[in-house]
Amino acid sequence: MGDDATAKRRGSYKSSELVRGRLIDAAIIEFATHGFEGSSTRAIARRADAHQPQINYHFESKEALWYAVMDRMMEEVDEHLDNDETEIKAMIEHLIRGLVRFAAARPELNRMMIHEASAPSQRLTWLIETHIRPRYDLFIAGWIELREAGVARDVPPELAYHLMIGAASLLHANAPEVEQLIGITPSDPATVQAHADTMVRLFLND
Repeated sequence: MGDDATAKRRGSYKSSELVRGRLIDAAIIEFATHGFEGSSTRAIARRADAHQPQINYHFESKEALWYAVMDRMMEEVDEHLDNDETEIKAMIEHLIRGLVRFAAARPELNRMMIHEASAPSQRLTWLIETHIRPRYDLFIAGWIELREAGVARDVPPELAYHLMIGAASLLHANAPEVEQLIGITPSDPATVQAHADTMVRLFLND
């Protein structure tokens, strides 16, 4: 009897975690498409094949769900950028390529950022202080070091930050326009490779 009860609790926990994961996945798409204000918990639950009250059960509110989405997305960014390179140029090249690969795999983050960064809000302040500023400060320090070492182009670091993010992500965030305008699929592996190669040439010295 005890073993059966334990197994049942584990199964219930696993099922609950699966629902939570589906809600985050659905919210990523809804927030990227409609922004926070334009997204409804009803639409998120429908997309996740869940019940609307389950959002409050797992996240307490739509805003808390948005925070969980951003936490997940930033974890994925870090996973794509993580590397074991020790030589400075190889390290930054790996980071650039990882940024492009992430943008291709997760164009939703840039779409969400466009929604959030267009006007001040408590969410934007939280996002900057919790996730963006720590990464920005690391980038600035690293870019100054790279530029002084002659590895990076002579671009002011505060401009290089947004230039690099824009160059890596816009092609993928605007995929429908790109496909109609020039007839290529940004997520195609060959295109992602060419995109990354171009970014390396743009930002790093030979």
